[in-house]
Formats: sequence, structure tokens, C-alpha cells
Amino acid sequence: LFFTYFQVYFVNIAAQKAMYDLRRDLFYKLERMPLSFFDKNPIGRLVTRVTNDIGTLNEMLGNGLIQLIQEMFVLVGIMIAMLLYDWKLALVSFAILPLTIYMFTVFINRSRKLYRVVRKKLANINATLSEDISGFKIIQLFNQYNRKVDEFKSINGEYFAASMKMMKLFAFFRPAINSTRRIAVAILLWYGGGQIIQDKITLGVFMVFLWFLDRFFEPIHHLSEKFNIMQAAMSGSERIFDLMDKDIEDYRLEKSVGNTVDLKGEIEFKNVWLRYNDNGDVLKDISFKVKAGEKVALVGHTGSGKTSIISILSGLYPFQKGEILVDGKEINEYNLKELRRNIGIVQQDVFLFSGTIKDNIVLSDESISDTEMEKVAKYVNVHKFIDSQPEKYMEPVMERGATFSVGQRQLIAFARVLAYDPTIFVLDEATANIDTETEILIQDALQKLMENRTSIIIAHRLSTIQHVDRIIVLHKGEIVEEGNHQELLAKEGLYYDLYRLQYQ
Repeated sequence: LFFTYFQVYFVNIAAQKAMYDLRRDLFYKLERMPLSFFDKNPIGRLVTRVTNDIGTLNEMLGNGLIQLIQEMFVLVGIMIAMLLYDWKLALVSFAILPLTIYMFTVFINRSRKLYRVVRKKLANINATLSEDISGFKIIQLFNQYNRKVDEFKSINGEYFAASMKMMKLFAFFRPAINSTRRIAVAILLWYGGGQIIQDKITLGVFMVFLWFLDRFFEPIHHLSEKFNIMQAAMSGSERIFDLMDKDIEDYRLEKSVGNTVDLKGEIEFKNVWLRYNDNGDVLKDISFKVKAGEKVALVGHTGSGKTSIISILSGLYPFQKGEILVDGKEINEYNLKELRRNIGIVQQDVFLFSGTIKDNIVLSDESISDTEMEKVAKYVNVHKFIDSQPEKYMEPVMERGATFSVGQRQLIAFARVLAYDPTIFVLDEATANIDTETEILIQDALQKLMENRTSIIIAHRLSTIQHVDRIIVLHKGEIVEEGNHQELLAKEGLYYDLYRLQYQ
């Protein structure tokens, strides 16, 4: 009793520790994957790998593996005993083994393919759920309930059909294994009966071999019952280790940090080309220079390449050709962590994490004191809003800050950037309409953030960039115009057209 207890206890501890390490390593891997990887892999599928796939592996290690080893020992032990007792009867009893091994081989290959399909269909369900829950507001506003229900019914049906194929295979496999058992008994009865009639063996020896044969097929039967767990675990482990084998985000993450890098903020693009996939170039031969402390705006139609410039500057995507220099040094020579520490970005759609307002400003950086946090919040005009909340800076943030307005989220993001005091400030301006009072607060905060910093603004409202040092106009991935507000209006080119469209 005590031996069994400690056996089960320590085996499960070892399994849980292995799963803990694997789950940690898998999450660590995901955190360092390139952004292009997440563009191609829905969140739900990745969640399936970290949860369901590891869960099936844990089930095998915790329960299936120890029993598998035990059954294998029993099987080998019985075979040795049968050979020692009467090798001729043993060989007759083993005559069915080639057929049994063949059946196991066919089953393993077939079930592995089916389990891959089952896991893929389950991942599709998780991906759909994740997407629909995130976009539930749109589903409600556009009365898409029925379409989404039908969509989920179809995906759920595919998962059900794949699972039923798997169940049918198992339903066939178990009786098939039992049939080999009966065939083996029949062969032994035929051969052993003849041996008894010829007085070559006794009835007692024959009965012992019948018992041996019954015991011989018990572990085989148990193994067939455990094969669903084993195949699920093997399918899950394939998906897990396929992810673990992928390249991490960038070798620059592995570079030695050495001394802290303090940049001046000079940026230069030299003949840079970028493509995300085979659909064509997103940026074409982009060249421009931003002096340290200069304020530059990027404007252009949707899809002109404005956000792509920021994405490659911050190392989110690799570019194919050209050079990007920061303070005269090729961007790929920097440690990526240090480079990003010097670049503060406020994205178009501000992302707030679950937690508190404080958590979203300091991002768990203990070096930023509460005094410093409040100071930057006041500086960017968000302290008054935070102070009006019931729990002030400890006010919970739910659903990515859905209870806050666009302007409030943007001001919190401004505070987050300023708390880290970057050399380069980047703003991808929100396209949503903001009330006049909040707009004034944002513009004031923006001017403060740009003080003594190299600043790049992706502008959607041209009224906000009339006083920047320079405006770069992009069209279909190329720079078509460059100059300040008045110079570009005088040219009566694309910028002039965009400006006229907004203010007609």
C-alpha cells in the first residue's frame, strides 16, 4: 500500500514538474517569437498548445507512462516464463504475434493522423471563441448572432466528426485485439490437444500454458486501452516541440547588453525595402533622416506604409534590403532590449493590461516610484482623471480598459511612455473622434512629450502636425513629398489633396 502510494505520488510530482517546466519554456518561447509568427497563428491555436496539448502530455506522464512500463515488464516476464517452461508451446503461442504487431502498427499510424486532425479542429474552436469574444461588441451591434452561431456550429461539427472517426477506430481496435487473443487460444488448443493425445505433454502443462496465454494478452489488452491517451499525447507533443523548435524573435535579444545605451535620437533610413509576405513590397526604397530632437510627421493614405516604418524601427519586423541607422550605428548591431528602452511608442489602439492603472503605467518596473508615477501623470494631464476614480491609481482595469474612453486610454499610454523617459517618441495617432476637452489635454500632453525628444508622429488629423519640423508624405510604400506644412501646401501635391479633403 505504502509502496503504491509513494510510487503514484512521486511519479505525479515528476510529471507535474516536467509540465511546469515545459509550460514555462513554451510561454518564454512565445514571448520571444517574431510578430510575423502571431500574424499567421491565431491566438486560440496557441492557447490550445499551452493548455490542452500540455494537458494531454501530462495525463500520459502522470498515469499512462508508469502503467505502460509496468505492462511491458509483465509482458516480457511472461514471455520468458513461457519459453523456460516449454519453448515449443511458447513458440506456438507466439504465432499470433506478427498479426498483433501489424495491427498495432496500422493503428498507431492511423490514429496519429486522426489525432492531428482532432487537435487541429480543437484549435480552430479555441481560435474562433477567442476572436468572437474579443469582437462580441461588433457581433451585437451588427446583429451577427445567427451567422456566428452557424459558423461555430460548422466548426464544432467538424471537431465532432473528427472525434467520431477517432472513436470508431478505437471501437474497432479493441475487439480486433481480442480476436487475436481468441485465435491464439484456438491455435494452442489445436496444437496442445494433439500433444496431449500423443502423450508428449501432460494436461497440467497444457492448463498452465492456457493460463500463461491469458496472462500474456492482459497487458496487450491494457496497452490497447491506453493507446488513446498515448496517441493524444504524441500528437500534442509534436505540436509543442514544433513550436519549441522555431526561431526566436531576433538574435539581437541574445546579444550581451553590456553598458546601458543612451541614444541621442538621430535616425536614418537608407534605401529600405520591406515585405511581409509574397503579396508585394510594403516599403520601397525608403530613405530619410531625422536629426536628434527633430519632430517629423508621417502622412498618407491607409496602407501607404506609415506604421510599417515604425514597426521596423522598433524591431518588430525584419526588413529585406537597405540600412536603418540610429546615432550612426546599424540598427541590427544594437541589443533589441536596449534599443526598445530608448523608443517610446503610443499605438493607434492603446492596449491596457488587466490589473490596475498603476500597473499599466509602470509595467511592474519597481524602479519607478509612486511619486515619479504621479509626477508624469500630472505632466501629461491624466492625473485628474485617475484621481477621480474610486481607487485612484489602484483602480482596476478590465477588458483592456473598455470602461475608459479612447482619450483616457491614450493619456494613460502617454504616462506609460514618459515614465520610461525614452530618447525617441513615436505616436500612431488614434483615428477615433475625441471630445474637444480631451483633445486639448492630449495635444498639450503631446507637446510636452515631444520636448527635447526625437519625435515621429503618424498623423491622421493633419491639424495636429502643422507645427512639426518636417512632414514626410507616403503613397503606396514610397516617399512622394517632403517639407513643412506651408511648403507642402504650396506644392499642391498629395499632401495638399489630403488637407483639402479634411477641411472642405
